[in-house]
Amino acid sequence: MLIKRIKAHNFKTYLQLDLDISVEQDKPIILIGGANGGGKTTLFESIYGALYGLNINNAKQFKELLNAGALGKEDEKILLELHFSGKVLNEEQQYVLTRTYMLNPSNNPVESVKLNMNGTIFMYGTATPLVQRTVQQAQVNKIIKANLPQELSRYFLFDAMEAGNLLKVDQLNRVIRENIENVMGFNKYMQIGKSAETLYQAYTVQRLNMENEKQEYLSLVEQKNNLLETKLSLETRLQDALQYSVINRELYDNLKTGLNQDTNIKNRIEQIQAQIDNIYKKEKIFHVELDEFLKDMELNVCVPKLIESVKTEVNLILKTKSDQEQQQNSHLAPEQIEAISKSIVQYLSDNKLVSKVVTVAELVDFVISKQGKTAKMDHYDFLEFSEIKALEAMLNLRTVNSFPGINQQQTELNISLSQIQTYEVQIEQMKQQITGRDYILLKAFEDNEAAIKQFEIQIAEIKGEISKLDKRLHQYDIQTNQEPDPRYEALGKLKGFFEDVANRLLKIKKQQIELKMKQDLNINLSAYHDVIERVELSENLKDLTFKIYHKAGNEIYLSQLNTASKQVVIQVLLKSLHEFGDYDPPVMIDTVMGVLDETSRAIVLENYFPDLSQQTILLSSDSEIRVGKDLEKIKPFISKTYTLHRDKEKQLTSVAQGYFGININD
Repeated sequence: MLIKRIKAHNFKTYLQLDLDISVEQDKPIILIGGANGGGKTTLFESIYGALYGLNINNAKQFKELLNAGALGKEDEKILLELHFSGKVLNEEQQYVLTRTYMLNPSNNPVESVKLNMNGTIFMYGTATPLVQRTVQQAQVNKIIKANLPQELSRYFLFDAMEAGNLLKVDQLNRVIRENIENVMGFNKYMQIGKSAETLYQAYTVQRLNMENEKQEYLSLVEQKNNLLETKLSLETRLQDALQYSVINRELYDNLKTGLNQDTNIKNRIEQIQAQIDNIYKKEKIFHVELDEFLKDMELNVCVPKLIESVKTEVNLILKTKSDQEQQQNSHLAPEQIEAISKSIVQYLSDNKLVSKVVTVAELVDFVISKQGKTAKMDHYDFLEFSEIKALEAMLNLRTVNSFPGINQQQTELNISLSQIQTYEVQIEQMKQQITGRDYILLKAFEDNEAAIKQFEIQIAEIKGEISKLDKRLHQYDIQTNQEPDPRYEALGKLKGFFEDVANRLLKIKKQQIELKMKQDLNINLSAYHDVIERVELSENLKDLTFKIYHKAGNEIYLSQLNTASKQVVIQVLLKSLHEFGDYDPPVMIDTVMGVLDETSRAIVLENYFPDLSQQTILLSSDSEIRVGKDLEKIKPFISKTYTLHRDKEKQLTSVAQGYFGININD
């Protein structure tokens, strides 16, 4: 699989992204630089999201992923498009996978998916009929799985810093085991074997003639299933206990050796107390706001409803009053009429335009009487001026219903209040440590260590019981007086057959993995440079172990390696699995240097990245792969370089050619 281009529209910090990340032959590296917060991780997420889809369940999650600079300027739509190639049955195929997300009129997120495979289109969306959607979605998922299954993506698309954090004490062997089982493809044979055993058990039930035998067989199956559930529960609790041990070991060791932790503990107490005080403060504010809401509930909730119901009648009253006021304002005052009348009478007399004498008083009375006749009847004359103003104010009343916000506050506050008791217990325990009573934390840690041992013993005992039940279950076979059934006999052998196939495949690839890892560790693991005698991988998938041995003959214990060395071990393992595994995907690494020291950085640059994969995408800050000496080490293997620039004002990331101003083609 090779990724050729990634497009992102309105996704987080990218308003418009169209990036060519195809590689040239013998130049497998794409180097992308950017400052912290510049968009490197978002670029990583856009490729992952284009392959496997975004997790958007509501409008809030959609808004969180939508580019903030696009609000009000662009269609509120997120688009991810990935161009890649891959082989299916040894034939090269070209793919364009497009995923589009938006909100429908009901403000619910909808998804649309389109896959173009050499001109053949597969398409489905949220509104697609269920049957059609199921068929199309199955085809798309099958194609993606053939190139890079999602369950394997974390081994090829990963954050080096996060990978380093996972590799602590007892987790390292488990991570190595998961890598080998998943990437090498052995798990599918184990799963087929388990499926065969389930079918065998079901078929056995059908073949049992005696009802008591059938019931006994079903009882044994139920016992086994119960034991498997108990085993799973114990394994989960064991992992939790191991995680607690990893997190608290340093504090335990410090307390054990008498190291004074008072300052750190006091600071932690202050932080937790501040959290408690903040919760109570929020509670107080909530009650104040609730009281205010209740006081003004009639004004903010009931009155608006009342206004809405009488709004039409009130508007009619106000319009009538307004018309009358305008009409009254258009009438002339008696003084104005008298002044105008004098001028008219004078003009008529001077020009001898009337046959009889017209007095000013007569003309004034005539105009006033005519003006009064034009006035309309006022049906609302009973309303006073103050009442009219009150009606106007009522229509202009603006209220805010704060109930939704108060309801949300209550939900969040209930969650916070439920945590106070836990915080207070933590404070009390830490106060006891300050006063010298450290035995509480010490005893808790030692009890946890004892619990780990007990869980391991119980799990081992349950495995023994399951093994015994398996033997009893397999004793139920065809009765001697029955005719042989070849299908049944074959089904009974399938589980062991597929387990044997997986183990044989492991043996075949085991030597190649061991040799490759030995060579790469001697080069890349600076703490044991050129002193590793052998790498030993067990031959049984049920008890898969991984060990490293020094030339002096002693084992180099993985749990004793520092974090940087563990990161190198995992990266070397990844390279071996990439070379000998069933898949050939690109490798994409964020925060490429993780926790590596100066010596390890130089070794990884020279010996690891150039030969890691047919396409290796590195996301780096200028303090990881530094311009100058670091860049020169991998320059011959780089196809393209880009630098991401974050515009804080416009809230978007742009892409420039070159790596922090250095263009490898110059």
